[in-house]
Amino acid sequence: MLDELIDELLRGGPPADLVETVLSPFPIAVVCELMGVPAADRHSMHTWTQLILSSAHGAEVSEKARNDMGAHFERLIGERRGSTGEDVTSLLGAAVGSGEITLDEAVGLAVLIQIGGEAVTNNSGQLFYILLTRPDLAERLRAEPKIRPQGIDELLRYIPHRNAVGLSRIATEDIEIRGVRIREGDTVYVSYLAANRDPDVFPDPERIDLTRSPNPHVSFGFGPHYCVGGMLARLESELLVEALLDRVPGLRLAVPPGLVPFKKGALIRGPEALPVTW
Repeated sequence: MLDELIDELLRGGPPADLVETVLSPFPIAVVCELMGVPAADRHSMHTWTQLILSSAHGAEVSEKARNDMGAHFERLIGERRGSTGEDVTSLLGAAVGSGEITLDEAVGLAVLIQIGGEAVTNNSGQLFYILLTRPDLAERLRAEPKIRPQGIDELLRYIPHRNAVGLSRIATEDIEIRGVRIREGDTVYVSYLAANRDPDVFPDPERIDLTRSPNPHVSFGFGPHYCVGGMLARLESELLVEALLDRVPGLRLAVPPGLVPFKKGALIRGPEALPVTW
């Protein structure tokens, strides 16, 4: 799947938009295969995902997209209640059919996993923006394949995953943290960016160290809020880096770094386009 996308990229020749040609279609195809979404429905899933994760069109549009995707999964899960398939929607359908979970729980989980594909596109876009503006890092990862897993972890630590602070949490009990009193029911915002650059945890946090160890970053969350698709997202990022570094060794930005457009009004930060040449 990924090799085919890169084949098309190379056949088309430079310049090209790396987001449009590889970084967007690959994660979408992966998550749709994982979920068992029919090919005819994938464009709609992608459109709904973008609307759910964007505030640019207003809360009503985002909510409608969430409801439309939920209704779609409700139908698919209902159709697969007796299924023995191994895709996630079939597994959820079987779990609903046996009474292990409710239909609402199954739909909520399906929507959560489905929209995760967009997060991979955005995070990978930021990751490649760094590699394309820091060719020394790209060359080291290209020359030393053994450090790529560590290097990708470090890049995931370094990039800002969200626009603004991010999602809120609700305190479940009274607690005091470093002299700050938080009461049960208070809204608490957590900054992944600040946590990932905590100098008490990461020495010289503003420096990208491709062999940093240990690297306990919280880019995929922590505890009960850990991303359900975190392992898959990390694997996809690793596959993208390996394939593009190895198959397109001359890959570089086709425009000055300051002209790379970033998405506005989106929950997850990422480039709108990544113009490249080679």
